[in-house]
Amino acid sequence: MRVNISNKRVFTDIMRRLFPRFNMPKINGLAIDSRYIEQGDIFLALKGNNFDGHQFIPQAEAAGASLAFIEHPTKTNLCTQQVQSTKTLLHDIAHEYRTQFSYPLIGITGSNGKTTTKDLLCHILSEEMNVVSTEGNFNSTTGAPLSLLSFDIDADIGIIEIGANKPGEIETICSVVKPNMGLITNIGATHLANFGSINEIAKTKFALFACLPSNGTAFVNLDDPFISKMNVSCFRIEYSLNTTADYQGIWTPETKQLEVNSTIVDLSDYPKSMSINSLAVYAVAAELGCSLPLINSRVQSFHIPKGRGEIIQLHNYTIINDSYNANLDSAKLGIYNLSNFSCPGRKITVIGDMLELGAKEKECHRELGKYLVDKKVDAVFAFGNLTQHAIHAMNGTNCFHQFYSDKKLLIADLKKYLQNGDVIYIKGSRGMKMEDIIIGLKT
Repeated sequence: MRVNISNKRVFTDIMRRLFPRFNMPKINGLAIDSRYIEQGDIFLALKGNNFDGHQFIPQAEAAGASLAFIEHPTKTNLCTQQVQSTKTLLHDIAHEYRTQFSYPLIGITGSNGKTTTKDLLCHILSEEMNVVSTEGNFNSTTGAPLSLLSFDIDADIGIIEIGANKPGEIETICSVVKPNMGLITNIGATHLANFGSINEIAKTKFALFACLPSNGTAFVNLDDPFISKMNVSCFRIEYSLNTTADYQGIWTPETKQLEVNSTIVDLSDYPKSMSINSLAVYAVAAELGCSLPLINSRVQSFHIPKGRGEIIQLHNYTIINDSYNANLDSAKLGIYNLSNFSCPGRKITVIGDMLELGAKEKECHRELGKYLVDKKVDAVFAFGNLTQHAIHAMNGTNCFHQFYSDKKLLIADLKKYLQNGDVIYIKGSRGMKMEDIIIGLKT
């Protein structure tokens, strides 16, 4: 991870306040990964359970870093400054930098759809505003603070994505980024190995709403059973596809149209998940003063981020690339979208393991297999250790289902299986690198 520091004067002033006796060198950006160091960068040697950035100080020096912050003495010719905690330093710098923003900052979290929602909102608002937003998915306790340092302090509005792999992380991020508005897309069974239960996930996500100031705004998804029950102490804007709300949407599956407060939004180029994401963004954009025609036209010109449900036409068949990440809820939604996808050929699913599900990993994969049978997909190609449980749950059905421990063999068999007009849905956790399937199909 690396960011260009947007306002170097403000950043330098902050560093001089934090280290009044230190002669700050000329700086360019800030990096926590030595592989991305550029000339004049500050290298932050972070330490974690499975890594130690101090081991990569020689690489940072060779790449042209001007300064390294360290936690213990290290042999190097690079200029260094020792601190008690490099991660705490990152948070302190980002917090100070945040105080320079006079514009509102919107925090977006949720189990699924937060990156797509963030990107869609940025796409809409940027037509009329100077918008700064999280780069990619820099949404962790290190990524989110880093993102702030790249934000223009003279922007009109900021959008920051907030993620969590374990309890307490959203609270930590919010204490640094101080959002004025908050949106939680949904609550689902992600990272169960670290959270233990979906109730704990909901508790962690709620921290975004809890941190909002009394004059802030929480955008509440009434269709989510957890979010709808969350009490907020600031302004509350509700949206729903199923019940009366400030922004009530009506989704028509046959035409793939979303009607929001009597305005029609054409979502025919997107999966069903875009209906609730679009409604959420519609609510935020409208509250910020965007006109309805502008919102509608900008939704039409939006392109889904790579690996999050994008449609790829390859040879004489269609690929739905949903390979970026996976949990049971998002996999079910993707398979549901596949079952309703109009195509002249067969509907094929390629699944990889859903990781970080803890004690429920076997149960979740078995449930996925049963869901695949229920949705009557024509074929399932599975890769990874855990997907064996999904395949076993499909035994006795007419659907073709095969488990592979070799990704290359899966690709070879899939190529032989494919026919003109088929549609292939690809899904799996980040660690499974299911995008390799698409690369293999292209070669």
